[in-house]
Amino acid sequence: MDMMTILSQLAGGMIKTIGIFILTLLLSLPLGLIVSFGRMSKNRVLSGFIKIYISIMRGTPLMLQL
Repeated sequence: MDMMTILSQLAGGMIKTIGIFILTLLLSLPLGLIVSFGRMSKNRVLSGFIKIYISIMRGTPLMLQL
C-alpha cells in the first residue's frame, strides 16, 4: 500500500465520521430539549415518566444502552 491509498482511506473515514457526528447532533439535540422540557413540565404524569427515563439512562452502562 502506498501513501496515497492510505491517505484516501483516512480521508474517507474522516468524512464518514463527520457525517455520523452531524447526524447524531441533529437527532440528539431536539430529543434532549424535549426531555428537558418534559422534566420541567407541570404535568406530574409526564414529569414522572421523564424522571423514570432519566434514572434508567443514568443507571445503565453505555454498552448496555447500545
